[in-house]
Amino acid sequence: MSAFNGNSPWVSFIPLLVFNIFLLCTVLIFRPVYHRLPPLPEVESRYSSKLLNRWMKAYWFWITDPFIRFFVKFGFTPNALTTLGVMVSAVSGFSFTQGYFGIGGWFMIFAATFDMFDGRVARLTNKTTASGAYYDSVMDRVSEGLTFMGLIYYFRNSWVLWVVLMAFLGSLLVSYTRAKGESSGIFYTGGAMQRPERIVYLGVGSIFAPLFSWFLFRFNPLLTPENLFLLPLSFVAIMTWVTAFERMFFVMHELDKKM
Repeated sequence: MSAFNGNSPWVSFIPLLVFNIFLLCTVLIFRPVYHRLPPLPEVESRYSSKLLNRWMKAYWFWITDPFIRFFVKFGFTPNALTTLGVMVSAVSGFSFTQGYFGIGGWFMIFAATFDMFDGRVARLTNKTTASGAYYDSVMDRVSEGLTFMGLIYYFRNSWVLWVVLMAFLGSLLVSYTRAKGESSGIFYTGGAMQRPERIVYLGVGSIFAPLFSWFLFRFNPLLTPENLFLLPLSFVAIMTWVTAFERMFFVMHELDKKM
């Protein structure tokens, strides 16, 4: 494979190597710091799952804090950061249209990071507004839609398109069942496949797909990046529907109790 190929294993391996070395060093620093940190409202208020527990969220907030300070110092507004995240998602979506799964995955993870930045900058600068929260929520759907649009285009002539569509529709239902429940006075934020989990599974899955393909292709030529990516994609497709139905049945049960 060419080193300039969007699906080159080096596109996944070199950033992973640098990133993992960075993570190892910072985790070793963070471990003794964690128990001395004051409670973080952003961590406590967000739902924790087996994949993204409180420790991991606290670590990520701690490690990204210098970026937050940078954005505050240079006057970035929360809405500007939200918009920037959407633009990065568009790059991720375009990368997927070309079949560049490694690049698409990295930009997907990068874009999702801005979803944390905008809210924290809003709180630090006392610019938390209802309109800003609404804009952020809508743009989250746009960002996710742009990524799925790239996958829909790439798999347009394959049966995998139906898996992509199921994952996309399931993702929308996860958000909609929560929003509709809250509009009815029922608040439920549980479920195994919320937006952070979807980003992690799809983003990390696409990053590793070219790397695993490079190792395994010699044994089985069918193990291409797009075929390997089908594993996390199928898992997200299944679990988003499970989460959506879990939320729907919970809301329906609570509404029936009110009658």
